[in-house]
Amino acid sequence: MPVTEDARSGVKSVEVAGQLLRLLAEAGGPMRLADLSRAAAMPSAKAHRYLVSLSRSGLVEQDPATARYELGPLMLRAGLAALGRSDLLKRAERALEAIVARTGETAAAAVWGTHGPTHVRLVAARHALAASVPPGHVCPLTYSASGLVFCAFDEAERTMPFAEREMSQSRAIGRPGAPADAAALERVLAAVRRRAFATTANEGDTGLAAVSVPVFDAAGGRIRLALTVFSRVGRLNVAPDGPVVALMLEAAASLEAELHGLRS
Repeated sequence: MPVTEDARSGVKSVEVAGQLLRLLAEAGGPMRLADLSRAAAMPSAKAHRYLVSLSRSGLVEQDPATARYELGPLMLRAGLAALGRSDLLKRAERALEAIVARTGETAAAAVWGTHGPTHVRLVAARHALAASVPPGHVCPLTYSASGLVFCAFDEAERTMPFAEREMSQSRAIGRPGAPADAAALERVLAAVRRRAFATTANEGDTGLAAVSVPVFDAAGGRIRLALTVFSRVGRLNVAPDGPVVALMLEAAASLEAELHGLRS
């Protein structure tokens, strides 16, 4: 029996919902209903009905304080599941295992997620003092090593809305060592770009030290992920000229070579 035009045409409501999800995914942060409906070229009442259903399914969530919409937890889980099946992360996990074997500390790979740099692979160290974070951990952009790498090398249109929100929160709670404004952040990022790595040694609430390096695409212009090794403060040598930084730069270069087809 031949396939009818109706059977091939799909479900229009799913396509409309997909359009709203795409707009949220491409936005630099949470969006107002008015902005979403305008971008989707649909009446606000129609967009709101779709957003209600998407929220009930976990694909979208609404901030009760601002009434703005953002991608929901189910979208994050779906994205992480898709990434987990990618060749990129399979190769990254091998790199993490080698880093842990050399340093004795935990290593993770982060990619850009719906809320910022997100750990999608983690290889934990095997000792009583090993540092760890939960699956799907979102790294602060302005005061974590992974976040600073993304903030330095990713597109500013994507990172800065998150960074500005972080800095306003850091000012409110007096977070030690965190950049308080765009000028202070840019001074930190200039050093990260010059060195091609970021280090942190936070004696505050996390008590973590870390070294993070970017891994770029074949054209060398877009960051694909960040490789990070971290531990409790005092256990990891984060000196810019130290062996851990050299190891991480070597790991990033090796992974880039694999991804670009220069090595088997």
